[in-house]
Amino acid sequence: MNPIKIDSDGGFSLGGEKFVIEVAVPEKDRHPSTCEAFTIVKNEPYLRVYEDLASGFSPRSILELGIFEGGSYVFLDKLFKPRRMSAVEISPKPVSPLLDYLSRTENRSVHFGTSQCDGDKLREIVLGELADELDLVVDDASHTYEETRASFESLFPLLSPGGIYVIEDWSWAHHSAYQSPDAPFSSRRALSNLLFEQIMLMGSTLLISEIRVWRFLYLIHKAKGAAPSREISQKVESGSIFDHILSRGKQWSLI
Repeated sequence: MNPIKIDSDGGFSLGGEKFVIEVAVPEKDRHPSTCEAFTIVKNEPYLRVYEDLASGFSPRSILELGIFEGGSYVFLDKLFKPRRMSAVEISPKPVSPLLDYLSRTENRSVHFGTSQCDGDKLREIVLGELADELDLVVDDASHTYEETRASFESLFPLLSPGGIYVIEDWSWAHHSAYQSPDAPFSSRRALSNLLFEQIMLMGSTLLISEIRVWRFLYLIHKAKGAAPSREISQKVESGSIFDHILSRGKQWSLI
């Protein structure tokens, strides 16, 4: 596969679709997706990580959490070419160009007005629309600790052995722009708390084989020898997957 060529204005093409990168633009000023091009809020380093991942990984099904204007959904679909793909988006407002794309693409869906914390809905999507073949999760939704953790608790047990779970924008609490009391998310717990919990989970169990961390996202590789998804899901049904962390009986404080 040839590397994606990104123009000086942030435009690129993939699989017959056009995209425009809008990261440096304030959220209120970002252009909506159109029938000519999808808006995508991922800069080149993000795209290269996914591009590299696609060179050796072919997921049967993908679930994306948070789609904004649909650019990332179409990008992931064109890049990985899964059998099935679905997504949830907290905003109830449909993205017309994405709906048009879905109408001409088989086994593709998006659930608007759906929270990433809705575990019952996520399970329904995985076991139904995705035929219990969940190989890749991309969480680009709230970027907050509680919500992102809730999604992981619901979905990681359903992820296929050898599957990959991606969490984007984990390090925001450690950026200079987020240090003042009136900064965005100033009252929220850092998402990096979750990364540490997942590292402890990797050390405590045989569920995770590897965690690859970049400054802007990280990939959790589910162990190929992990139990089938239904078996793990049943074990944690009455609790949390994080209950399996071994910490010598000691507690740690969230930041």
